[in-house]
Amino acid sequence: MYRYEIHCHTSDCDKVATLTGAELVKSYADRGYSGMVITDHYFSIFFDWFKDELNGKSHEKIITRWLKGYYSARNEGEKLGFTVLPGAEVRIDGTINDYLVYGLEEKDIFSLPLLNRMKNINEVMDILPDYTLVVQAHPFRDNMTVCDPSRFFGIEVYNGSTDKFRNQMARAWAEHYKKAFFSGSDCHGEHAIAKGGIITGRKIFTPSDLTNVLKSGEYKLIEN
Repeated sequence: MYRYEIHCHTSDCDKVATLTGAELVKSYADRGYSGMVITDHYFSIFFDWFKDELNGKSHEKIITRWLKGYYSARNEGEKLGFTVLPGAEVRIDGTINDYLVYGLEEKDIFSLPLLNRMKNINEVMDILPDYTLVVQAHPFRDNMTVCDPSRFFGIEVYNGSTDKFRNQMARAWAEHYKKAFFSGSDCHGEHAIAKGGIITGRKIFTPSDLTNVLKSGEYKLIEN
């Protein structure tokens, strides 16, 4: 059986996080995981955190900078035989809800407009490739707004950095709407490593491998 983290953040792109992409890979590999999806925050705060680096830069250079944590993790993963895939945690400007995107190829991320600047999540979903999956992350944190989940593939029912009762509400929400269950550590540092993810008997190498596993339902949640 193989373990995969599908919600984590790197200090390369998140000033709240404390581990680089490379450090995350080493830590998860040491704990028996086979791979991870780097889901760095795709929101306006990223542009505030790194404004000195991003001001006046082209779209290509902005995306290259946003992918810094993924590149760091991928390079380390190649040394260890550890799968690293690109993902995103998208938040529309002026809102507080977060949405995980799975199945993106690197080329897709460059070709898409800046996702946080779209009008709403439906507009984002309209332009994402058909092979991607969108999952609402930790939907019952403070100040998050209830939204129609009908277009989402799934709901994050276990978030390793969220209170138990909020995870329980997320599970009830997903059950009511018959949405796929997801789990992620939401790792921002050492204390949250390996607290979530999925276990599957299928080896994952590519974004399409990941989405095929998720759509098949052939996985169990890690709820540590």
